[in-house]
Amino acid sequence: MENVLFQKIQRLRDEVEYIKANRERFLGEMKLSPDVRKTAERSIFLCAEMVLDIADLMIVKKGRPKPVTYRDTIQKLGEYGYVPQEFAYNFMYVAGLSNFLAHDYLKDTTPTLEDFIREKVSDVEKFLALIEEKA
Repeated sequence: MENVLFQKIQRLRDEVEYIKANRERFLGEMKLSPDVRKTAERSIFLCAEMVLDIADLMIVKKGRPKPVTYRDTIQKLGEYGYVPQEFAYNFMYVAGLSNFLAHDYLKDTTPTLEDFIREKVSDVEKFLALIEEKA
């Protein structure tokens, strides 16, 4: 595995572990504390961005054209066999998550953050496991 890819995968793994280690605090205090919500939001945004960055790198390093959109990036992972197609289809939400957290700042992100912390962080762990097999 090339050094840059390894570093990005490790950084994503560290962020996932941070979210898991702070799960109870985030879920318990996010609605009450803007600081906790902002910390969780930034951590989840970083996870989404790192997933998309790693996915792009995996695709491009094999000589394939860079996908046009983040959604295409995840879809192409499945098409090219880096991850099962069904996983890619179900994981495409990560592209929307990144955009939502970056651009829909007027909306309450708390329900989305809670869902990610409770349910979807495991998708990132699965992504990491699948990508490491192919890297």
